Amino acid sequence: MREHTHHFRKNWKRAISFLAGGCVLWVFTLVPSARAESMASLALQSDAIVITVPQERVSYWDGNIIRTRVTLAIQQIVAGNLEDKTVTVVYDGGVVGKIGLKVSHGVRLPKGQKALLFLKAKGGHYSVVNQRGGIFFIVPGRAGEIAIPATAVHLPPPGLTVKSSRISAWEGDGIPLRKLITDIKGFKQ
Repeated sequence: MREHTHHFRKNWKRAISFLAGGCVLWVFTLVPSARAESMASLALQSDAIVITVPQERVSYWDGNIIRTRVTLAIQQIVAGNLEDKTVTVVYDGGVVGKIGLKVSHGVRLPKGQKALLFLKAKGGHYSVVNQRGGIFFIVPGRAGEIAIPATAVHLPPPGLTVKSSRISAWEGDGIPLRKLITDIKGFKQ
């Protein structure tokens, strides 16, 4: 009886390990396709996709809500027809006087932080498609620049940029910038 119990426990552990390994493998094979699907969705919803650096930020009251207007210096146009060297993005949240509004999963563009943005035209300005989901911070990686989804980054306090924080912690979440641009151009054709 003991021998039978020993075999059962041994085989039970193997079965659980096999199933767990299969589930983990399934999840890891699913993630790249989910990422590609959401990237295609972002690209198709966008009027412009640009690599920018935030320059100026002004928060203001718009009725009962605080909004922030950010002027971005365009470094590269990945997709879309923009003729200016700057673009204005407006988003909910900011600080006016001693009153602040922070929107969970909302847009945050640290001044001086290079980023790739998926933009949607809204009258005389743009908004970011899918809030933080449409922002990729660009930082130096071991093999060139990488784009880190803003959703994977807990932003540092105001005044610091992602690039001045520890990059190695996000290296695994990053996408080589050249590959990301190539994929985006493929989606926009």
